[in-house]
Amino acid sequence: MKQVRVAVIGAGIWGAAHIRAYSQHASAELMAICDLDEGRARDAAATWGVANYYTSVDAMLADVELDAVSVATPDGAHAAVAIQCAQAGKHILCEKPLATTIEDCQAMIAAAEAAGVYLMVDWHNRWNPPHHEASKAISAGELGDVRYIYYRLSDTIYVPTTMLPWAGESSVMLFLGSHALDTICWFMQARPCRVTCRRQDGILRAMGIPTADMYLTVVDFDDGAMAVVENSWVLPQSSPALIDHRVEIIGSDGVIYLDPQHCGPIAKYTDKTPAGFPDASLPDMFITPQVHGRQVGFAVESIYHFVECVRDGKRPITSGEDGLLNTRLILAAERSADEGGKPVDID
Repeated sequence: MKQVRVAVIGAGIWGAAHIRAYSQHASAELMAICDLDEGRARDAAATWGVANYYTSVDAMLADVELDAVSVATPDGAHAAVAIQCAQAGKHILCEKPLATTIEDCQAMIAAAEAAGVYLMVDWHNRWNPPHHEASKAISAGELGDVRYIYYRLSDTIYVPTTMLPWAGESSVMLFLGSHALDTICWFMQARPCRVTCRRQDGILRAMGIPTADMYLTVVDFDDGAMAVVENSWVLPQSSPALIDHRVEIIGSDGVIYLDPQHCGPIAKYTDKTPAGFPDASLPDMFITPQVHGRQVGFAVESIYHFVECVRDGKRPITSGEDGLLNTRLILAAERSADEGGKPVDID
């Protein structure tokens, strides 16, 4: 079996998930970890028994033989790193959003195409079992023509205030809206043609975090269908789960309801649970749960898919083009919100 020699660039919260996934996969050989914070890179390397750690992508690429990289840096830092790695002939798994400008997305796609390497975006909800089941039903025509989707993906205030030290440099649209927008396009199987968006500010800015509290986005599709997307990260800390995720898909012949967070495969109530995450009463059973010390869940499966595509020469399910469309929608939503909810057409 071919070993895929891989490095992780960005050893923060989600970079650590990539590191662990590669450490677990039989076909992956984790060769290096790179992070601007030398202590974080060193600690991650020590924890997972990785021989090489770096603070410079240049140094890492010059020093280590690699087949592929994961780019798990903050949102605005994806493009330069991914282009550099593509030009060095490395396959790329990039965290979402692909980039924060259309020009950066196009440059990343062009660099990967010129080098003949994969550029996969980590849209891990495409491996989410309830979502995958819904997608299969839609593709099989069980719902008839999909006419409407309601998609809520929100977080508690723990995320922008405690989990993400860079929340003020990002937004819940980039952090959660990117996932939601990709998933509705995957479900709809139609071209989005118009975006209308309103956002609310106040709670986080009053806490000194310069970012919006929530977005409400309407996406129209060229077949007449519509989706409403709700993204917030100011839910109360005492919420029963870190994530509030619910979906309703209405077709001409049927409907699907998804409630992966609140359907309650397990509920836990102790003296700690009233304080919310990380001791939430509805713990994560889908995304990155641990079973016998091993990380499982659909967020791991997307990373495994990348490894197996590189190993087998198989094109990944998600692509740079998916990332480009997603960034177009995000930027259109921001523009619409800036203009008081004026509809913005998608080219």
